[in-house]
Amino acid sequence: MIVKISGIFCAFNSGNFNSEMGLLSLVGVGIVFSVLSIIALVVALFKRLDDHWQAEEEKASAAALEKDPTIDTTTLLLISAAAATVVGGRFRVRKIRRLLSPRTKRTPWSNRGRLVLQGSHTIRRGK
Repeated sequence: MIVKISGIFCAFNSGNFNSEMGLLSLVGVGIVFSVLSIIALVVALFKRLDDHWQAEEEKASAAALEKDPTIDTTTLLLISAAAATVVGGRFRVRKIRRLLSPRTKRTPWSNRGRLVLQGSHTIRRGK
């Protein structure tokens, strides 16, 4: 029995395997494996790029630690006085860092996240 499907003639023999069917199967399997190998190469490329970017971030953070701090003693004193006023007891300032530089564009997403994070840090005063 021969069937015409959109300009391609397909021969269906009763259980017999002809050369056209074998060639079509091999081409299909070849296409599938070549697309899968392309996807695997793209994933490997992204992994190498990510490793490279993480190495650059580690180098930048190491260089930032070696840099002299830019905060002066007056600013440190004012921050400590403000914290002492809020806390009302003994404390130690361990770290002061800027969250965003003034040149960084702030998005509503980051503003909302910062608001939620800062709102969760409430200070409970003893009675």
